[in-house]
Amino acid sequence: MTLIPISLSNYPNIDSGFPFHLSINKINHYFPPHRHDFLEFSLVLEGEGREVINGATHALLPGTFTFVSPYQIHEIHAHNAKPLTLYNCNFDLDLIMDANKKDSGLTSLLYNGMGTEERPSFIQLNQTQFATMKDILDSIYQEYQSEEEWRSLLIKAKVIEILILFDRFRQSRSQKTAVESIKNSGMIWPIVHYIHTHHDENITLGHLAKLFNLSVPYLSEQFKKFVGLNFVSFLHEVRIRHACSLLLSTDLSIADVSVEVGYQSFKTFSRVFRQKKGMTPTTFRKKKASLEHYSL
Repeated sequence: MTLIPISLSNYPNIDSGFPFHLSINKINHYFPPHRHDFLEFSLVLEGEGREVINGATHALLPGTFTFVSPYQIHEIHAHNAKPLTLYNCNFDLDLIMDANKKDSGLTSLLYNGMGTEERPSFIQLNQTQFATMKDILDSIYQEYQSEEEWRSLLIKAKVIEILILFDRFRQSRSQKTAVESIKNSGMIWPIVHYIHTHHDENITLGHLAKLFNLSVPYLSEQFKKFVGLNFVSFLHEVRIRHACSLLLSTDLSIADVSVEVGYQSFKTFSRVFRQKKGMTPTTFRKKKASLEHYSL
């Protein structure tokens, strides 16, 4: 029987002008297979267990840092006698993209194993590295709980620091970490990234197939297999996610937001937005604004 993973599309604060969430969680037994369209990293603080990412298994111990790219299927098993306590950080791709979104910037390191050099999605930190990463996460957590001026910008800077250190630490390892792996095709992740950075253009499946030298039927099959959505549904999801951010963080008109995220038809934008969010763009903007004002 084929196991269909849970598809998680939301986390606290994802529909705010600052799409980021950091929490300390405890897993006593098992977190089932799931995937999501946002980015996630974790740091184990206590306990023991194992994690499976796209069929590859690695141990979870104090000091294990894991980075999960969008749409990768992963699950966590905790040791019965030693439950896991870990930092979990969820954030949208836009948080770490450069102002010029045509330049991938830091995102070039996010899709593990998409190039000729296979980079692991996790690392077991030594004592000094663990202390460094935990200190940064502690400071992010404290900042996230506050309402200090420049809070968002400071958190963004620290998240980027965390990701850069992670990449440096994993590249500095002289020995390969033993992994029980089931080989998966990594070709879909550069395409996912391309869509995230070019969603405002008139992208079609045929255009992508030609650009990445693939057949349309094969690319369509890979999308459904690794992303869990067909191409059109995925493109709508990326565009609407970005539209939500613009509605909350800018004064652009609804029509301008529609154009900015890639819709040539305002009618289509309104229809898709209602399908995805259960309300019109105008209602979404007003409702979220009133909730944020009430929480201050």
